[in-house]
Amino acid sequence: MDVVHQSRRERKTVTVLELHYAPRGTTITVSPASEVKEGESVTVSCLSDGAPVGWMVLRRLSEDQDVKLQSHNGSSTSFTLSSALLADSALYQCEAFNEHGSQKASTHVTVKAPPRNTTVLVYPSTEVQEGQNVTVCCRSVSFPPPVGGFEKTGQWHRALLPGWELPAGEPYAQRYRPIPGECDQ
Repeated sequence: MDVVHQSRRERKTVTVLELHYAPRGTTITVSPASEVKEGESVTVSCLSDGAPVGWMVLRRLSEDQDVKLQSHNGSSTSFTLSSALLADSALYQCEAFNEHGSQKASTHVTVKAPPRNTTVLVYPSTEVQEGQNVTVCCRSVSFPPPVGGFEKTGQWHRALLPGWELPAGEPYAQRYRPIPGECDQ
């Protein structure tokens, strides 16, 4: 009797699976920090994961404008302000998108500067009688606002100083608060 051995046959099939998905894990970072002094360099960077790789857009959003800073095909982008200005203080937004969707991430950048262009007006005049009320109007451009509680930069504010008598050791800001309105001219 003849014995026939059957050999095992194996089949292998390889299938490549492509996974497609909308951007996810989108991040925005600021280096060296989100608060910088005027004139310093600051870099805003964006990173996202999506398949297929799509586009990345970086914008600066402020009260009166939407500025596209960078637009790249890929999963990352960055933009450097080599000498930051007060006007660069804004919300920065990254948007990653591909054919399956989009995702946004945002952060604030704050540029600080010392007071400058300070103007002082005194009413009724610079010469007053002892005990007479005097209105002092001040305007300065800075961020953060100067000590003394000025709420907005670049606007006039007034403070009534009765007879210019400040109690010894009491800071101006604790007793006299600016009052907007009268000095707006």
